[in-house]
Amino acid sequence: MRLWLASMRHRNFRCLGVILCALIVPPATASPPDASTDEERLVQISQAIGSGDLRGARSGLEELLTRLPGDPRIYNLLGVIDAQESHFTAAESSFERAIQLAPRFTGAYLNLGRLYQEHASQKGAQKGEMEKALKVYRTLLEFEPDHVEANYQAAWLFNRLGQFVSSLQHLARLPADAQQRAPALALRSADNAALGRRAQADAAIIQLSAAADLTEADVLPMLPALHDHHADDLATRLLEALVQRGLASKVSLQALAGLEEKQGRFKEARESLEKDLQLEAPSVAVLIRLAKLAYQAGDLEGAIGYLAHARDLEPENASIHFFFGMVCIDLKLPPEAKQSLKEAVRLDPDNPLYHYALGAVLLQEKNSDEAIAHFQKYRDARPDDPRGNFALGVAYFDAYQLEAARQELEAVAARPETRVGANLYLGRLAVREDNLTEAGDRLRKAVESAPSSPEPYAELALVHIRRKEFAIAESNLARALKIDPDHYRSNLNLLLLYQRTKDSRAGQQARRVEQLQKAGEERERLLLRSLEIRPY
Repeated sequence: MRLWLASMRHRNFRCLGVILCALIVPPATASPPDASTDEERLVQISQAIGSGDLRGARSGLEELLTRLPGDPRIYNLLGVIDAQESHFTAAESSFERAIQLAPRFTGAYLNLGRLYQEHASQKGAQKGEMEKALKVYRTLLEFEPDHVEANYQAAWLFNRLGQFVSSLQHLARLPADAQQRAPALALRSADNAALGRRAQADAAIIQLSAAADLTEADVLPMLPALHDHHADDLATRLLEALVQRGLASKVSLQALAGLEEKQGRFKEARESLEKDLQLEAPSVAVLIRLAKLAYQAGDLEGAIGYLAHARDLEPENASIHFFFGMVCIDLKLPPEAKQSLKEAVRLDPDNPLYHYALGAVLLQEKNSDEAIAHFQKYRDARPDDPRGNFALGVAYFDAYQLEAARQELEAVAARPETRVGANLYLGRLAVREDNLTEAGDRLRKAVESAPSSPEPYAELALVHIRRKEFAIAESNLARALKIDPDHYRSNLNLLLLYQRTKDSRAGQQARRVEQLQKAGEERERLLLRSLEIRPY
């Protein structure tokens, strides 16, 4: 009796068929009179195992064992039953006993090797179990060196153990037709990719993509090895081949989307996940992934659509409301952003990021008192993060609580995360108090810390305008507008400069400022950039 993989694919014992095979051992004595009856009984038992009657099969084997205690086929079948019932130790013992009684019992070797492989996969691909399986197959190959299944499984195990040359050597021992089968081609592509033999890996993948017997089971096990050896492009091609031939399940589609996203191909990743939606009703997890991909691709309306669907499915999921609110900020929809972020805070009041984002939106709509409460919760939750002090200082500044603002901002003005923003607002505070010397010092520090940001140049220009140092002010504004021609504050201060100097360009600049006025100062964006907060 033997249990084995004629297709060279990995399945568990419950999916394998029991096949009766003759164990050729020259009889030492004449067969007993009831030998034919025992042979018939073994056939019946094998059929019972195949039909799932494990209890009846075990009972029959135990009865036979009393008359044939030295028959290895009985132990082999007992091992099959134990394996199907997930009794690993008992199955191992039975297969080993069968091999001990018949050292060239091919079926028992195959079953023992597969037992170890299944046990390794269940335990997280334990190296020790794979090495045991490999030893079993190599022992079998000592007396059957051309055995197809043993060579393939040895190649598979060598691949899993990182011995890619040995894996290729065993693949080369397969018959020519077996080498062109999809499982062997998949393994060859992974081996060659791991060895840096890209031409050979490419050739194998081309053959595999066109193989008539290609299945998803051939491709998915190869993905980790390809990823580990920096061959994600080859993995992508294999998954794309599955999709093109209509062989991809949601597992493959999601794997392909992950690879495409990693490569920055957000549109293609989104298309792959959209195919997943065609296979079954969308899950919240898939909808959120689609929203993330749409957001990364710049399709904010698309992201909102996915999130609205996800929100309908899980209305109590705070992270969905948060993501929705953050996209609304980008879409310049403050009321919708505030509503969603308030819901996120209600559902998860202990999440400091939710409080921070809501505080930024409240500050934008000039609700500084309510924003202060949310920034305080962020600062209290993360006392070592200076960005909490910075945000709170900005809120106090807007609420005209100048001493409280100064205390928060000065505490973090030297920290790298908040140096620019804190000095910027300390400069604004000094301007508000008409302390232009301190304002200039603070704003120059902000410029030094962020020479590619327009805000410090625009604020420093205002100081020079008030000092009537118009040429210096114009120079600073030119720098700011070179960085960002649409920066509202820079354009507003340029209008002020033109008005003070009675420049003829003031009228045109006034129209320019009016066009940009809707964008405003966008303080919530400054705060969110400071934290580098992500919506997902």
